[in-house]
Amino acid sequence: MNWIPLLSLLPRNAISQAFGAIARLRLPIFSAAFRDWFVRQFNIDMSDSARPQQEYANVHELFIRELKAGAREIASSEVVSPVDGKLSQEGYLDSADLQMIQAKGRTYSLTSLLRDPDLAARFQGGSYAVIYLAPFNYHRIHSPADGSLISALYCPGTLWPVNSSSVQQIDELFCVNERLTSRIKLKAGGEILVVKVGATNVGRISLAYTPDIVTNSARVPSKTHACSVWNPLAPILLSKGSPLGVFELGSTVVLVCSREVRERNPQLFQGKCGSDVRMGQSLG
Repeated sequence: MNWIPLLSLLPRNAISQAFGAIARLRLPIFSAAFRDWFVRQFNIDMSDSARPQQEYANVHELFIRELKAGAREIASSEVVSPVDGKLSQEGYLDSADLQMIQAKGRTYSLTSLLRDPDLAARFQGGSYAVIYLAPFNYHRIHSPADGSLISALYCPGTLWPVNSSSVQQIDELFCVNERLTSRIKLKAGGEILVVKVGATNVGRISLAYTPDIVTNSARVPSKTHACSVWNPLAPILLSKGSPLGVFELGSTVVLVCSREVRERNPQLFQGKCGSDVRMGQSLG
């Protein structure tokens, strides 16, 4: 069934907040039953989770679960996957208008994604990849490279689903959904953007390096098009695999690398379109 026409009539952000409240409930019997149903429904592999399934009080705790020590190996390459998921698109930012592929016949621009023309222009000649996280995936987000966190950019928006059907039907989907970008300056030079895109149902994104921004919550406005930039008092040092944040149901990461990173890694993202990737896996 195509849910897009129906969802277009509904308050998606409010619905997502309501679903999140249900997912965070700690009700006897109900919360555990909902948790167990969720695991069965999405065939979630709990073998690499830090705790047994029954120790998670509700769906929310289960969804943001941590991994047991050593569950992911961090590759020696310069750029690794920041998440578990499917690499659905990849390409180069060689066009003057910085066009990126969303799906067959649908494109969007990096400028629209960031709502910052000056920042987008810094990535002319770079490369990008899109990684979709399904409900069964591990949903913590990590640094894809060694470097320092220099800022975060919050863009309010709506919360469409980000599955393959939605990507094929909704124009500039990643540019209209709420999103939160971590800007990383690499130790070897150049920059990477980790654009975390929210989605229907909860839709929240929280950050490991500051409690000041939590998307789709009462803490930040969701009905304005204005963007806000968060700057740390000093650059925050990151290693590959360092925690960046958490998806609380959903979503998608758009990974954008500058020209310098592309030149050092000419095979970056190539041959991986359509492949499953795991956090810490080489993308070079």
